[in-house]
Order: sequence, then C-alpha cells, then structure tokens
Amino acid sequence: MKNKLKLSLPLKISQIANKINQSLSKTLKEFDIAPEQRAILYMIESESLINQNELGLHLGKDKTTISRTLDVLEKKGYILRKYAKNDKRSKIITLTSLGKEAVNVTQPSIQYFREAVLYDISYEEVEKFFILLDKISLNIDRYNSEK
Repeated sequence: MKNKLKLSLPLKISQIANKINQSLSKTLKEFDIAPEQRAILYMIESESLINQNELGLHLGKDKTTISRTLDVLEKKGYILRKYAKNDKRSKIITLTSLGKEAVNVTQPSIQYFREAVLYDISYEEVEKFFILLDKISLNIDRYNSEK
C-alpha cells in the first residue's frame, strides 16, 4: 500500500495542478487573462526591478514560455520592457497602469478561489503541506542532478 501511494503521488499532484489551472482559467476568462499571464503580472507587481530570467526562476517556467507570455502581455498593454541601467543585455519588466488595473480587478476573484480551495483546511495543514512540497521539490532537484 505504501508503495502504491508513492507511485501515485506524481499523478495526484499533476491532476490537482490541472484542476487548479482549469478552474483559474474559468475564473479569469471574463477578464481575458490566462492563469499564467495573471501569475506573471502578480510577480511583476510584487517584485521591484524583475527581469525575464528571474520571472522564469520564480515561476518554474522556461525562457521561451516566459518570453511568449511577455509578448502577449506587452501587446495587451499590460507591461513594458526596459533595458537595465547596469546591463544592456537584461530587460526590466514593469507594469503599465493597465497592467496594475488587471491585477487589481482580478484580485477579488483570485482571493475567492484561494479561499474556496483551502476551505476546511487549517493554517497548520497548509504549512505542513508546503513543507512536504518543498521536500519533494528538493528530491526532484537531487534526482535531476544525478542524471
């Protein structure tokens, strides 16, 4: 039984991640923002002077995915890319007023979704869950470094 649980863990995590993404897609549809776009907008708002590489690291996305998403956000008028003062190869991503508005207008829906997802789950349970996820992430990193 214990072995079955360990084997099914990646599948379960994948299923839950897919459910979350599908639910967020429905939630954000009326705002014409995809979950990945909203995550990037939120990260840009939260971090001052963030560049494309840092976004990828924070969100666990590859450079191509981040670049394509930033292209879409730029076309929508949500972000600006400016060359960093000390490194002309790096571009700093900032929110436009339209981008800030997109974060603010979607925040109540995101907050409601978070509350619904964590309904009847204590803070301590969430804290323990994050500790477990961090351990799993470290184990995956260790596994990948061995290969």
